[in-house]
Amino acid sequence: MPGDVLAFAEGPDGRFVISECEDGPARRLTLSELADGGFSVPVAAGPGRDVSNPASDGFAPAVEFLDPPRYAAGHDEDFARVAAFARPWRRIAISSSVENEGYALRVVLDRPATLGRLAEALEAGVTGRFDGAHAITLDLAYGSFASASTLAVLNGANRLAVRSASGVWEVIAFAGAEEIASGRWRLTRLLRGLGGSEDAMVAGAPAGARVVALDAAVPPVGLASDEAGRPLNYIAEAVGMAAAPAGPFSFAGGRRALTPLAPVHLAGRRLVGGNIEITWVRRGRIDADDWEAAEIPLDEAEERYRLEILAGGAVRRTVETAAPRHTYTAADEAADFGGPVESLAVRVRQLGRRVVDGIAAEAVLLL
Repeated sequence: MPGDVLAFAEGPDGRFVISECEDGPARRLTLSELADGGFSVPVAAGPGRDVSNPASDGFAPAVEFLDPPRYAAGHDEDFARVAAFARPWRRIAISSSVENEGYALRVVLDRPATLGRLAEALEAGVTGRFDGAHAITLDLAYGSFASASTLAVLNGANRLAVRSASGVWEVIAFAGAEEIASGRWRLTRLLRGLGGSEDAMVAGAPAGARVVALDAAVPPVGLASDEAGRPLNYIAEAVGMAAAPAGPFSFAGGRRALTPLAPVHLAGRRLVGGNIEITWVRRGRIDADDWEAAEIPLDEAEERYRLEILAGGAVRRTVETAAPRHTYTAADEAADFGGPVESLAVRVRQLGRRVVDGIAAEAVLLL
């Protein structure tokens, strides 16, 4: 394991410390030679593995649980995920329990995740196109980034999760990557608010916020379909190592992937007779990127929305509708505002079954 000291009966003389292990059909080790007198731990008899090496005893991983939106194909419960990093790296078993005992294995992490923290605050940007006005500056303890082509990024390359000031994870893609100092990276040409995380983008992220590269090192926790949103305790244990587990960590994941997305293209127009027609466009979380389809699939069992008419941030009227439109009558307008208005502030959200309140969209409609 990393941190162990080896000596070879045949081969090079001296002692060597394992800095990295890679498991496959055979275990591949990366070794560094120890200078004479620089290490006082003797080499054990037998195969040369020093089981008493104190450098091998510590286990203090950085563990991060994520509840991002659906940012790729998969089942809803697959988007409650876990990432971890430890130095030296050891395979990590993640187990859960509803209490503080009787933990059951959920997933084994075979590789370290690329974890970092923002070196500078990340402000709100734009969605729907590459953002050239903002960049991500972050510090990495391990790993690296690489630039990618526009087409590769649009097809899913270079995805990150950034914990926003509101605590919600924003999913971001980037095309440009440059190491500007040792361990410090600058990521440019950003795609913000992916997977319906525009609310996290609007909140922004402070310096020091956690950043996680969304790659194969960040697997699903392994929730069952009925466990979404249920608080569970998790522990992290080093595989094959007798050390105290890290944790417990409390995590209730899986709800964000079930949350209806905010509608878009809110619009309003005054009709002949004085009524106001308010319309919007529904979005979908599942299979909604087919440009050739006449309509995207409906994520929920039925289509429902809640529309709120606002005045100074306060709700004047609330209505529910089964279609992405509503006629705000002149009589209702007179009751709410005393007469016709030139602009109307509205808030719309789609309603779901498992997560009732979807993410809200707000707009001021000029009439």
